[in-house]
Amino acid sequence: MTPDAGSIDELPAWLREIDVALAANPQILVTGNQRDLVLLPRPQSPHPRVSSVVDAVISLLSTAGHTSVIVADPVDGARSAIDSDGVAADIIAATAPSAENERLLDWLPRLLRSVVMSTLPCCVVIDSASRLTPDSDFSEPAMHTLLVTAEKLLVTAKRVKVAGPHRTPLYNTVVWLLDRESDLPHWLIGGELARVVSIPAPGMSQRTIMAASHVASLPDAPEPGPLFDDIVARYASQTSGLTLRSIREINRLAIDRLIPASAIEDAIRTFRVGVPDNPWQDPALRKRIKDGPKHLEGKVLGQPAAVRKSVDILIRSAMGLTGAHASSGGSRPQGVLFFAGPTGVGKTELAKAIAALVFGREDAFVRFDMSEFSSEHAEARLIGAPPGYTGFNSGGELTNAVRQQPFRLVLFDEIEKAHPRILDKFLQILEDGRLTDGTGATVFFSETLLVFTSNLGVYRTDEFGTRVPVVPRGSEFREVESAIREAVGDHFTKEIGRPELLNRIGDNIVVFDFISESTARLLVPKFVDNVVSRVADATGIDVTVSDSVHQRLISEALTKLDFGGRGVGTTVESLLVNPLARALFDLPLGTESVTVEELGTDAGGWSVVLR
Repeated sequence: MTPDAGSIDELPAWLREIDVALAANPQILVTGNQRDLVLLPRPQSPHPRVSSVVDAVISLLSTAGHTSVIVADPVDGARSAIDSDGVAADIIAATAPSAENERLLDWLPRLLRSVVMSTLPCCVVIDSASRLTPDSDFSEPAMHTLLVTAEKLLVTAKRVKVAGPHRTPLYNTVVWLLDRESDLPHWLIGGELARVVSIPAPGMSQRTIMAASHVASLPDAPEPGPLFDDIVARYASQTSGLTLRSIREINRLAIDRLIPASAIEDAIRTFRVGVPDNPWQDPALRKRIKDGPKHLEGKVLGQPAAVRKSVDILIRSAMGLTGAHASSGGSRPQGVLFFAGPTGVGKTELAKAIAALVFGREDAFVRFDMSEFSSEHAEARLIGAPPGYTGFNSGGELTNAVRQQPFRLVLFDEIEKAHPRILDKFLQILEDGRLTDGTGATVFFSETLLVFTSNLGVYRTDEFGTRVPVVPRGSEFREVESAIREAVGDHFTKEIGRPELLNRIGDNIVVFDFISESTARLLVPKFVDNVVSRVADATGIDVTVSDSVHQRLISEALTKLDFGGRGVGTTVESLLVNPLARALFDLPLGTESVTVEELGTDAGGWSVVLR
């Protein structure tokens, strides 16, 4: 009898792979997306039957002709899933626990031997096989006994005649349902007799079928037609990376929250991040972004081009057009900015200001210094240690931060210093808006703003090993921008061989100019005002700084412009803050106000004259 092309051939590929293995492999290990739902064809019906993985495997075994199937799991023990001839019940009775406290792990070897060596057709499905022991310690006596029994049964199993579509006798198959292939030792699964079958995440076609069967139950769902089909297409596209079970739960969430079918993206977003409020749809955000240039230019001086381009990208995000050119763009981060330029020109400061502008709070900002991730193994800090390593259950710094607060700006400072293998993690974030941590949990970045900073293209090392500027300070901004963009491109394409990462960043490279003399003249008073405010808060003393001191600070700061705003800040700290602190320390208690009349030098360095 030949296989039924009308049923077997319509099954998911992984089920068809199991069907092939029934005649060739005594044991089958099923891994991957095994907690998901499975769509099975329904005879003479356009709508599929929704099943669990366990039930799908049982259904396949039944289609193959098996009339006895036992399912065993660590919670419920063993049960007869199919038993038309009483074989399954007899085996369970004959191998049942001999004591009340005997675990499944203790008597499962007896069950496997009875099933595999039976002269009548019978199969056993071990559900949740990864939970047979609290950990993956294969040396635990009962677990070791089970595994060596399974190994021996691999080579001693015999085929039996099964009245089904297969042309040859079949094994009394043992099907293990595992989280990971490594949950069984290599010496059991590494040979040719054990077949490993992986269940993939559902593709677009499966998600479309699932969505089509659920849209009708949503609030205000349209009748079948073009509008209905459009919602189904959006539903399936926006759930990329999610399971079929998640689609069912999204539907329930939408019904519970009265989210209409036309706004299915809101239900998907709420399911992803767990927060019903959406700052990106807040009407006040448009007003804040509209006033953004003025606000941001007040925070970051002398960078009008960088501010203007950053605001343009924020406008695109607020309009919901991020990734609009791609079919799966809705799951991408809300915005991606790559800040490139000299040191100390305001790249980090602009990122902080954008976070406060968009999310309305300063704590919506987390920074990662990528110089701390220059070694490959440092990726464990970002996403968490893999199974079996210290800290496995703790998660990663990046994934934990986004999971705890999905609406935030994530800054990756000096990205060029990270190890190239760590940069590969950003490919999935930028393209799909998600990342899987060390525990296997998925974290979604679809509501975040991502900002990368870099100093590429400002300096280069000449043939003598000397660090020299690529473009000198004072060059036209177009020349600076061209040189930096070229350096960024060369770094990703030629030096580290990651052109795909550059492609995902796209045209979101924002180039910062050098700090100009006019900007430095504005920065000095700003820094001095910060010092005066800090002194008042810390000591209660009202400090006034004379115009001559301001001018001296400015003239000294202009000699440090190669170090950007940090050079200006260092000048104010060295010439004013340090000597002022010494002078204030020596003042009598109760002093209410002083004026810094002039700056001078003595044997100890810079000094201030107070009045």
